[in-house]
Amino acid sequence: METAHGEVDRGRLRLRVLGPVTAWLEDRQVNLGPPLQRAALWVLAAQAGRLVTKDRLVGALWGAAAPKTAEQSVYTYVAGLRRLLEPERGRRGPFTLLAQSANGYSLARDGCRTDAEDFEQRLAEARRFQAEQDLPAWLRELEAGLGLWGGTALGGLPGPFCEAERTRLESMRQTAREDRADALLRLGRHQEALDALAGLTVEAPLRERARELQMLALYRCGRQAEALEVFHDARRLLAEHLGVDPGASLRRAYELILRADPSLAAAPSAAAVTAPGEVVRPRQLPRDPQIFVGRAETLVRLRALLAPWDGGDPQAVVAVTGTAGAGKSTLSVHAAHAVSDHYPDGQLYLNLLGATPGVGRLNPLDLLGRLLRGLGVRPEAVPSDQDEAAAMLRDRLAGRHTLIVLDDASGPDQVRPLLGLPAGNALLVTSRESFAAADDCVQLVLGRMQRSESVAMLAKLAGAERIAADPAAAAELADLCGRLPLALRLAAARLMENRHTSLAEVNARLRDERRALHELESGDLAVRTSLQLSHDVLAGSGHEPDRAAAAALCRLGVLRTPDITPEVVAALLDVPRDAAERAVARLVRANLAEPGEHRRFRLHDLVRLFAMELAERRLSERDREDALDRVIGLYGTTVRLAMRLIDPHRVHPPHEFATCEPFALTGGVDASAWLERERPNVLAVASQAMASRNPCLARSGAHLAFSCHWPLVYSGHHPEIVTLSRQALEVGGRLDDQGISALAHGYLAQGLDHIGRFEEAVRHQRAEVALRRTIGDPFSRMRALGNLAVMLNSLKVHEEALSSAREQLRIAREIGAAVGERHALVCVGSAHLGLGDVAAARAACAEMMALAEEAGDALHRADALMCMAEVHLVQDDPRSGAMLYEEALVLMRESRFRGMEPRCLGRLGQVERLMGRFDRARAYLRETLAVAQECGAGYWADFAREELALLGESPHDGPSRTADGSARAEGSAGTEGTAHAQGSAGAEGEEEVDAVAHG
Repeated sequence: METAHGEVDRGRLRLRVLGPVTAWLEDRQVNLGPPLQRAALWVLAAQAGRLVTKDRLVGALWGAAAPKTAEQSVYTYVAGLRRLLEPERGRRGPFTLLAQSANGYSLARDGCRTDAEDFEQRLAEARRFQAEQDLPAWLRELEAGLGLWGGTALGGLPGPFCEAERTRLESMRQTAREDRADALLRLGRHQEALDALAGLTVEAPLRERARELQMLALYRCGRQAEALEVFHDARRLLAEHLGVDPGASLRRAYELILRADPSLAAAPSAAAVTAPGEVVRPRQLPRDPQIFVGRAETLVRLRALLAPWDGGDPQAVVAVTGTAGAGKSTLSVHAAHAVSDHYPDGQLYLNLLGATPGVGRLNPLDLLGRLLRGLGVRPEAVPSDQDEAAAMLRDRLAGRHTLIVLDDASGPDQVRPLLGLPAGNALLVTSRESFAAADDCVQLVLGRMQRSESVAMLAKLAGAERIAADPAAAAELADLCGRLPLALRLAAARLMENRHTSLAEVNARLRDERRALHELESGDLAVRTSLQLSHDVLAGSGHEPDRAAAAALCRLGVLRTPDITPEVVAALLDVPRDAAERAVARLVRANLAEPGEHRRFRLHDLVRLFAMELAERRLSERDREDALDRVIGLYGTTVRLAMRLIDPHRVHPPHEFATCEPFALTGGVDASAWLERERPNVLAVASQAMASRNPCLARSGAHLAFSCHWPLVYSGHHPEIVTLSRQALEVGGRLDDQGISALAHGYLAQGLDHIGRFEEAVRHQRAEVALRRTIGDPFSRMRALGNLAVMLNSLKVHEEALSSAREQLRIAREIGAAVGERHALVCVGSAHLGLGDVAAARAACAEMMALAEEAGDALHRADALMCMAEVHLVQDDPRSGAMLYEEALVLMRESRFRGMEPRCLGRLGQVERLMGRFDRARAYLRETLAVAQECGAGYWADFAREELALLGESPHDGPSRTADGSARAEGSAGTEGTAHAQGSAGAEGEEEVDAVAHG
């Protein structure tokens, strides 16, 4: 994050509290943790360099309502903050930025920089300039300080200290807003002062100084009667709310206005006086938009670039780019008005028509001619040669401070003659195209607005009461509009056109993908028209990369995935990957796609809807189906490749996917990372294909879902297995395909078994076994029998489980399926154990262990270890059982078998309880609960809760200990997951917790 002076803070935390609380470490945004941890940071940051005692910290966070666990929670929050401030220090330090003493904690004075400090410094500077009667500088500092605000101070932070600080900062903000209005009045900018005061008096109607300034502004705008009405309104409100009369200053202002006292007239501003014969100082900016909401951070950055706080020269070229409808023009005009005082020699404005339908864009010579005429050059004196005209413009601007706003540029080439203007002048350009490669240019890419900003804009446009009546629907409407200003404006127009239409009705229409873009039309404005133009410019270009980008946008409308990679675009277009990468890069430069990590990109929601319409209009059904089939082939072959790299022992049902070069994966770690990154897209494509009316696509989609089974088991995404398998079961029934139906029953059964729905799982597994007996594939029948044995053992139907497992073992040995033999042996061992035949169980487990070690099958080794551990437990040897469970857990984590961990952790917790090692038991059981909830393993979550109850502890109680006896802290509920912690005993017997996020 940048400081107010545009410098990046290196090596320390940068905290934004003048709005929603966010933080940056160097140039990377970081997660500050749960609300109370964020509040603790502010308590320490507000008193940086001073000792904050533990008692004072507890009081600051909870006041008189502090819970019993408050002090322990403070240790947890401090540990989390230390890891945030000094991640390189590890868990034990030593820590230099957040120090501890016997009595409390202190944050180093330079450990954290906040925008609240910047704000207070700006106000101090403003007061200095005010005392020196430097009105422009006074105004500049006030606007710089106010520009740091993005909402209510310390947004969302709890506790008495934060509430008091919030009140203090908000009061300073109100005073600064009054000072700004005062400065505007003294500079003769009465209408701007009136506009500023309108919002202030609504938010704080009892502030008498604001009322007095409002009266003066109205009077100087020639609205004496309204000025007097403000006084009467203020007197009424003060009497109703405070029981007092207006103060002396407000009464005196009323009396002066009542008699139109000459002293109220504005003194002439030096800035407004021009000497005879002086060169033309154009004022061509369009009117400052009356309704402007949000974009606070971008506005602050624009002001810093165009009107540097230190008084230096502005940035030569600033480009505001973004997709159609992002509000580039409105923002730029608003920013230009905000910095106009810094350009006393004038402000020029031109619409370059780069994306205006049916109108030819301005060529560079026309552009130069219009600018020169705006600076007072006679039309006949404008050179007809482009280079001469550019030279004349540079000559005219030498030694001057002029702002040139060029709206809607087609790209850098259109404005290239204006690059390199004399220092002191600035060029502010808006464009749908990227300006990243332009010389001496800073580009600000305008994305979607924040949800709160979008809702505020709807309230401004459609009426605050209407929006406030249904906040949830308003937030949904903002999201359905993609939080883009153009779409929000059009949605508000729909609401205004029919005041009886509810937000819910508009939302329902926008949720319908077939009519969403139709709804976002009003008069000549339409999101579809704006996007169509962007596409048509590319499609009609003489450059092949532009046309390829247009074709890619059309083909992207075939998919329903969260994001995309160049490999997927190559499959859609059936072109080499380097060509696809160039097409993607061109879409990003045209702001029709948003770049992400790992070479990924996504389409804005409204662009995606437009792409879907394009695909429907311009591609035949066969073309759309072929494109989707190639993507299924890409994902199917890559998922199977990834699984072979992770674990070559697992078996996939045979299927011939469309020929497509898979993603390049280099090993198990790379494969696991790819599967996790691409999982949402793979599942989305599988689901989309299974819903297709084309039988071939539906079958391939089902087999893509089946290919995802083992990756989902390993990563612990069991609910997704259930969802995909149910959809595949529907495909099998619809196509009367017994093979798909059998696989779907089996995979669905396994998914249900993993989440603890054993009886339902057995029903589906029996269905697969029945189908396998008729289909006649011995390997699949063997596998189905083994899975049935697993589920019967889960239900403690051990005799039938043993029978099923023995049949699996027989078939496996007949057909030479080593993996089936190993699986059958562990099922045989579990069944024998359930029936009380410990010796037979031990023998089966030992045989299975030997075979798994010989094959190098880590998954089956872990299964055998857990089975043997249960044998030891039955033999009343919990210590040996615990050692085997721990060995299995290490193996699972080395091999990334996340989905198997809940069972192992739960049994470890149970064994530790049985041995009387209660701290270790609590730690394992809390981790069981966290991992089980993450994986959707309901049985093991319930198991952990019951075990914790036996220990006399609710799973939601305060910190317990990890298995090695060290302290343990929890992350924020539902989002942060579980945390491990290690620390040494403190002076008073406590332990300082150093939380480490798990998983």
